[in-house]
Amino acid sequence: MKRRDFTFGLAASVVAASVARADADALAAARQAWTRATSGALPAIGQTDALLILRGSRTVFEAYGPDGGRSVRHISWSMTKSITQALVGVAVAQGRVDIDQPLKVVAHADAGLTLRRLLTLTDGLAWNEGDYSPAASDAARMLYGPGRLDGAAFTAALAQAHRPGTVWNYSTGSFQLAAAELQARLFATASTAQARRAAMADWMRASLFDPLGMASAQPEFDASGTFAGGSFVYATARDFARFGELYRLDGRWGGRRLLPPGWVQFARTPTVEPTYGAGFWLEAPAGAKPPSLMAGAGPMDAFSAQGHDGQVILIVPSKALVIVRLGLMDDGDPAWKALGEWITPLVNAMPDARAGPHV
Repeated sequence: MKRRDFTFGLAASVVAASVARADADALAAARQAWTRATSGALPAIGQTDALLILRGSRTVFEAYGPDGGRSVRHISWSMTKSITQALVGVAVAQGRVDIDQPLKVVAHADAGLTLRRLLTLTDGLAWNEGDYSPAASDAARMLYGPGRLDGAAFTAALAQAHRPGTVWNYSTGSFQLAAAELQARLFATASTAQARRAAMADWMRASLFDPLGMASAQPEFDASGTFAGGSFVYATARDFARFGELYRLDGRWGGRRLLPPGWVQFARTPTVEPTYGAGFWLEAPAGAKPPSLMAGAGPMDAFSAQGHDGQVILIVPSKALVIVRLGLMDDGDPAWKALGEWITPLVNAMPDARAGPHV
């Protein structure tokens, strides 16, 4: 063996050993996190039904509780908002939607009320998400009360409390309205609820779910035929992880671009709220209000889809990482703080992307 060949071989062995140690440390951290989540040691985060970790599109850890399993569909709750953002992006890539055109499904005169404002939750509509109590929460009233038959119409009837683009306000109704607007632009001739539902379901599957291999994905529609774009997609942990991978890979999948250039960056760019972009929650420095998931203690390039009761798809490009956590917990701030404190050391234990063949 030539000297330089020997040197190269020695260097490669050192790198391989380093990668093996990093992977072993990551696996140990994942096992420890799973044990803490399922042993009763962290009652604040409730029940964990699934924990799935991908590095560089490879599964490095996968575990399920008694109510979980590889084939079990789990409710997304507000992780659906991120899926709706993706669906709008697919329509943009297909040349069928302009997110800066005035809405068709709202009679307001304000031309600034657009899909962009809905996706960034800066629409300015007088929405009160509240604590999901049936009497006080517009989200509960839309999904289960007077708005249950036509959630978009319920939202569209709200007053314009602020000029679009000036105030951030968390709103499930905004994404229901975004789904209705998307359907109105894609299927303008669908005149019945059944036709709207069928056309949208077929397009969602052909344009997003099938390309990603998300065979389990099951969206729900209200009685008007509108996709419940703020709340309801059921899927397995593996399929939610595939969705996260699409965003880690900047909208590309299998050599094909599903989302337009810049769409993932749009999702990750704050507007008037530093912890929210377009359909995704962002990391922010400690002290931000509201706090980010890891409260500034994890990688600052992380962003996440989050849902009621502790559903999370966490994407960390600098670590080539996607983590899916599904479960059931209280939805208050203390529980989310505890969930963030649980997931942060797990994320930090994962090697950077450059430390191994996981880019």
